[in-house]
Amino acid sequence: MKNLAIFYGGKSAEHDISIITALQVLNNLDKQKYNIVPVYISNINTWHVLKDYEKINIYAKKSYEGKKLITGFYNQCLVQKTLFGFKKVAKIDQAINCCHGLNGEDGTLSGLLELAQIPYVGSGVVASGVGMDKVIMKDVFKSNNIPCVDYIFFTQKEYEINQSNIILEAELKLNYPIIVKPANLGSSIGINISKTREELENNIKIALSFDKKVILEQVVQNLREINCSCIGNYNSCETSILEEPKNWQTFLNFDEKYLSQAENKKTINVKIGNGIDEQIKALSKKVFQVLGCSGVVRIDFLLNDKTQEIYVNEINTIPGSYANYLWKHKYSFSQLLNKLLELSQDEYLYKNTNNYAFYSNVLQNYNLGQKNIKFTKIK
Repeated sequence: MKNLAIFYGGKSAEHDISIITALQVLNNLDKQKYNIVPVYISNINTWHVLKDYEKINIYAKKSYEGKKLITGFYNQCLVQKTLFGFKKVAKIDQAINCCHGLNGEDGTLSGLLELAQIPYVGSGVVASGVGMDKVIMKDVFKSNNIPCVDYIFFTQKEYEINQSNIILEAELKLNYPIIVKPANLGSSIGINISKTREELENNIKIALSFDKKVILEQVVQNLREINCSCIGNYNSCETSILEEPKNWQTFLNFDEKYLSQAENKKTINVKIGNGIDEQIKALSKKVFQVLGCSGVVRIDFLLNDKTQEIYVNEINTIPGSYANYLWKHKYSFSQLLNKLLELSQDEYLYKNTNNYAFYSNVLQNYNLGQKNIKFTKIK
């Protein structure tokens, strides 16, 4: 039986949402097929294998107990430090990344798993990094003729030095209302709509408290938000049904999105018509393939319902709940996870067909090239 590690939590503002995604994944995995190793990463970046990991209250109260691990792997093994040295906890055969946001979804955990040569569910280092940074993401979209809204961005340092010029640039290039976002966060954290200069300045301060880079975007008029999921890897890509969440004009903040019990926050399997559904699915595939994604992603679109103009808003390389609700027409959650694990194994084998060795006589001949080099002592 394979040891399957589930990574969740993380040093991220989206830490709590990651726990919810992980618990949903853990409740739908085939326990007859996999030996589950839940690896909780605290918000101070310590790794743990917890007792009672399925009880959500232990995270809320920070009252968890279990094995504290060394961060990283040794020969594909999770390791615990003891009074007598180091002890192997489990050899990991495969992994699922449930970490949202920085220090997990941004490619850092993907890189660690690749160095440890462990197959994992989720996109690789480049796709994850690009998908995390909203500025780089939109730059890549533009260079590949993928439509996105007008935007400007700046760093905290630039804003400290040139606040008035940046505000002026925003008002010249964008029209109110303007959306203010931290460049590297999701789940609506730090995101606000500005209808006046005063609101804009205040919302920039909020965004800069979460990230050192901020992006300002033009609001789409007559807005409908439409989301589409893709699943696949280098070899294939299929698209899901579409959903329509509550849009920016009736913007959901973090608490409303995750804590409210309000009905009708989204419509699943929405049909738009006029060829828009097909355009969104085609653009979803293009984004997936341009970024080189793997596993399951969700791509969020902005639609001007009057002009029928479509803009790609962003990609989520580890969507909340693994976007299982967009695949229920085809896969149960358990079937979706099985498919993702198969895709990750296929991706791992494909990557390892590359030739990573190049043999030359550079090292043997290195000293020969040094004989004619004269070193001058600097006084």
